[in-house]
Amino acid sequence: MIVKKIKAYGICLYRVEKDDIKILLCKSVLSKKKWGFLKGVQETNETNKQTAQREFFEESSIETSIKFFEKYFEQLNYEKDIGIYLVNMNKIKKIDLFFTNDILQNNYLSRENSKVKFFSIKQLPRIRKKQSKLIINIIDFLENKNLSH
Repeated sequence: MIVKKIKAYGICLYRVEKDDIKILLCKSVLSKKKWGFLKGVQETNETNKQTAQREFFEESSIETSIKFFEKYFEQLNYEKDIGIYLVNMNKIKKIDLFFTNDILQNNYLSRENSKVKFFSIKQLPRIRKKQSKLIINIIDFLENKNLSH
């Protein structure tokens, strides 16, 4: 019997600051201490990019365009593969209206997450195991892209 592997896709929204780069992470209501990317499971007849776009909107109320997707990262896991697209926060209009002190305002928060917040790539919280290699690759890419001045 062939079991179809679960695939989840999402977005790593990042923001470049003077001496730092921050990425947006979420903590689900089921997780006590671990954080991860805003993502979700692919639906039938949906492309990877459509899934990432839909899930990001469902979990943050922030609309983004697939044309803003910069680079793709993937972590293959035993039960669920995870794919994440990078998106620069500056591409999204009026994005600052959604946040107060780097935290997504509660009225935009989905029922799935207890908190959505920007973290410095220099000071990340504990990351979910199924995304641990993914985040290392994303941070390495962002650091080597020489985004911060």
